[in-house]
Amino acid sequence: MMFSSQHRRKRNKGFTLIEVLVSLFMFLTIMTAVSQIFVSAFSGYRYTKTVQLDVEAAQFALNTLAKELRTSSVVSAAGNQSFVKFYDHSQGVCFLYRVSGGNLQVARQTATGVSDCRSKSLPAFTAIATDITAGRFLVVPSDAAATPLLVGKVTISLEIAQDAAHRARIQSSVSLVDYGESGFIQI
Repeated sequence: MMFSSQHRRKRNKGFTLIEVLVSLFMFLTIMTAVSQIFVSAFSGYRYTKTVQLDVEAAQFALNTLAKELRTSSVVSAAGNQSFVKFYDHSQGVCFLYRVSGGNLQVARQTATGVSDCRSKSLPAFTAIATDITAGRFLVVPSDAAATPLLVGKVTISLEIAQDAAHRARIQSSVSLVDYGESGFIQI
């Protein structure tokens, strides 16, 4: 009898081939699921980082545009347009911003005044923000003849998108400080 109980103990010490295969299959299944979750999370992070960089670039461009507009007189016609042309009194530069081909673009050239800026055709455009799917400039020029006096403003609206599902919109409104040029004050 002793011989058979010792013999059984030796047989029960290891794992069978089926037990090893089942445990290996379970381990591989769990590792595959974990690696898929990791790949998905990392891919989402990269995509979000790209969108964030596009939004930051558009915000920087929008802030630069707003700063330039504050000390400017609008040259382009009033209304809702895909471009805005203005003369910046502080820099003596004529600017034309537009949304075209998925980019926010700018062209600039020195000018002597508002009338000179109106007549200038500006050189080539430079893209300053990408992945812009839509953009509008709502222009209300200053008007000293209006009652009450009308201080001009420009509202800039940009839509940034990597694809149809992920869109971000940013907007800024800027009051013009072209009082002397518009006739509000005598200079």
